[in-house]
Amino acid sequence: MPDFVKDAIFEVGKNYLSPHGLIYISYNTYPGWKGKDVLRDLMLFAASNETALSIAAAKDIAKAEIDANGELSAKNKLAMAKGFCTALVDFSEKIGQDECYKLGISRHTINYAKEHVLTNNPEKDYYVMHEYFETFNDPCYFKDFVAKARSHGLDYVADTHLQTHFSQIFEAIPASMMPNDRIIKEQFGDFLLNKAFRCSILGLKESVLELFTAGGGLDGGVKKSVLQNLYLQAGFEYQNSPDGKLEIISKLNKAHKINPELKWLCDEFNALYPGTLSLKDLLEKYNQKQDIIWASVAHLLALGVIDFSAAPMRAPGYEGAKTRVKESLRGYISYFANTDAPVIGAANELNALISLSPLEAKVALLCDGRDLGKVLKGFKDIIKSSGQSLVQIQNGKQEKIEAPTDAAFKGLLDNILEKLSHAGYFEKI
Repeated sequence: MPDFVKDAIFEVGKNYLSPHGLIYISYNTYPGWKGKDVLRDLMLFAASNETALSIAAAKDIAKAEIDANGELSAKNKLAMAKGFCTALVDFSEKIGQDECYKLGISRHTINYAKEHVLTNNPEKDYYVMHEYFETFNDPCYFKDFVAKARSHGLDYVADTHLQTHFSQIFEAIPASMMPNDRIIKEQFGDFLLNKAFRCSILGLKESVLELFTAGGGLDGGVKKSVLQNLYLQAGFEYQNSPDGKLEIISKLNKAHKINPELKWLCDEFNALYPGTLSLKDLLEKYNQKQDIIWASVAHLLALGVIDFSAAPMRAPGYEGAKTRVKESLRGYISYFANTDAPVIGAANELNALISLSPLEAKVALLCDGRDLGKVLKGFKDIIKSSGQSLVQIQNGKQEKIEAPTDAAFKGLLDNILEKLSHAGYFEKI
């Protein structure tokens, strides 16, 4: 967006936030977007009228797509840019890396095109258009974003991802190299991680100063009294590795494997998942392991494998006359029930994206307190009236269920209800 809109967003925060209110802003950042800037310029170049009309293979296509104003359609611009990138990647791979080096061809942009644009996933085309064809896209360094916010009477509280503050990189770097100022420290981390995107939370400058003066901010640590009042959510899966050892993998961030010695702690989280665990209760239960709990929870939070909230969350299942889909969510769920191509994503109680098909959304709307038998009947009616087929996963493949039995309907319904429960969509009546 243009600079005057950015300034207006900051002013909205300054003028309308309550004393302890927060404003969330996401934005592209340098240095990670430096390489993407070149890729964006290449795609705009490839999709321009002049380039399209000068490439012999594209002349007929381009001419057919030029509108009354002499412009290529957005769809054709994307096709031209992706086609150009594909040709570059194919050419470089055909001649090989050594020949590219001899010819002096830079692999940087080619690799970026392959990684960020040519995903072979047409559903991502909207993202490519948004990132690379918007009129305005001028990333900035994190430190400059904070300086701009401060000039408008706001200040930086934290990033939505705790890994930004507690990256393992900071532990590995010699203390003599580590900046003391929290903003400079995080900017240093952005350089090391080549960060291209941030999700920043801001507050009023005086309130943020008060927070950090009192020692409650994320300036290298968080007070135990703050952590102890949080409610933590995490889920873990167990499997045996090829060498026979136990592997623990986070459901929230499968890139991370957990130390098998912490299985007892993971069991505690799993017992309540997707509900939350009180850290205070956990410390009282394992009084002899308090040091281990503090260190482990802090580490898991930094890895991004624990979510947290300021209030306890429970995820009741569906029981007719006892629970129902949350009244506050009915309008939200109705949207997903009535479109096959939503322009927003469905989210759970902690704002993490989930998949929610129209069928699953329609089932959710049936869960208004009626007994399970009536929900099952309504589910069958939806399937029959829509002409849909029941499918199951067999050997990793989706297979149609011919002449489904009541048990098959019930099994699929149970899976849907469990998914809705895990999303936090049910409440007690």
